[in-house]
Formats: sequence, C-alpha cells, structure tokens
Amino acid sequence: MNKKVEKKTKEKKQEPTEKNKTEKKTKIKRKIKAVPILILLVAIVLLYFLIKLVFGIKIQNIYVKGNMNLSDEYIIEKAKLEDYPSYYKNLSFIVGNRLKSDIFIKEAKVRRQFFAVINIEVEENNVLFYKENDGRYVLEDGQETSEVPYAINPITVVNYIPDTIYNNFVKKMSLVPEDVRTKISEIKYDPSDYDQSRFMLYMKDGNYVYITLTKFDSLNYYNEIYPTLEGKKGILYLDSGNHFQEIK
Repeated sequence: MNKKVEKKTKEKKQEPTEKNKTEKKTKIKRKIKAVPILILLVAIVLLYFLIKLVFGIKIQNIYVKGNMNLSDEYIIEKAKLEDYPSYYKNLSFIVGNRLKSDIFIKEAKVRRQFFAVINIEVEENNVLFYKENDGRYVLEDGQETSEVPYAINPITVVNYIPDTIYNNFVKKMSLVPEDVRTKISEIKYDPSDYDQSRFMLYMKDGNYVYITLTKFDSLNYYNEIYPTLEGKKGILYLDSGNHFQEIK
C-alpha cells in the first residue's frame, strides 16, 4: 500500500508558483503594449509612401487662354511648369504669383481641376509704344523694357517728351482702345504756343492727327470719324474742335 501511495505522489503535477504567474503576466502586458506601437509604425510608413505617391503625381495637361501676343510656351515657362512637375506641389497661388512677377503679364488666374489638369488665364501687359530716343519699349502700366518676347511693329515715339508731360501721356495712351492704337504709326511731341501738351500722330491710313492731352479722349472715336472723311487724306485737328483739312 505504501509503494502505491508513493508512486501517485511522484506523478502529481507541480503547481505554478507566484513568481511564474507574475513573469507570465508581464510578458502578456509587454506584448499588448507592443501592438499599438507596431500599428503606429506601420501607419507612419504607409502615410509616408502615400504622401510620396501623391506628390509624385505629375501635371497631365495645361490649358492657356487670354494671351494674344505671348505664346503658350512662354506662359508655361514663366509658370515653371514646362517639365510638367508635381501637380500637388504647384498650388494655384504659387503658379499665379510666378506669372504675375513677369513684366508682360498684368494678371493671372490659375485653376486646378481633377486628373492633374491646370487652367491658366492671363491678362497681358501690352506694348504701348517704342521710344526712338532711348530704344525702350513702354508697356501699358508704364514699365519699360529693352526687349519684347514676340514680333511686334509698335507705335514709334520719334522724339523726346518732357518729364512733366510724359507720365500723363502714358496714362492717356493706355486708355486708348486697342483697335485705335493699332492704326497709329508714329507719334511726335509737337507743342504749340498755346498748348505745351500737343502731339502730332501719323496714322497708318495716311492721315495726320493733332491732339492735346486734355483732348486725348477724342482719339477714342477715330474709327467713327474716319468713314466721314470719305477716303480723303489730310490733317484732322482734334486739338481745337474737330475739323479736317484735306491735303491734295
């Protein structure tokens, strides 16, 4: 009987101690704490690759409108989009500011559309005239430049205009409609004893026009006046009334 009891006693399983229980609980807790950290690391890695993927999307199409003299290529180059860079790195206001920093662009509106498309609309700062005395082109906002990025046959101011009159002359010229300005070939500063702000304009149709800065708005109606001349060539005095002297 004693031998059997001893055998049973040896076969009895050893109960886990308190120390073993504590170690097991610690390992479980460590595993539980490590899970959120692992998830966070995976999320960061995925976010990194997602951002890299998004910013890697290139511009697919660029549409330009509003330009009459400047080429599409010129505008795209000034916008720094000639290599079709990242769509998301080139935000609308960034591209717009690049364009407006160019002397030949007054305003620029940039709109982004789906499928990496960019629309650009510009308002050009056109050439008003060319100053023969110093070889400078004067633009609509009064800025000057020695070069123009397109072929042009501008109005030529053939002589010097005094500083006291020049700024007002530029302002008045900028208000003349484009379809009238294109009919002017040359402008000469030609003051009289009565008015120091008088100019003589040689028109491409062969007529001469005298006008002063105070009457410069009258030039806006040249397209309406011209048909009344009935093909005659001569001098139109817009500086004093509105009469025409035919030259035969």
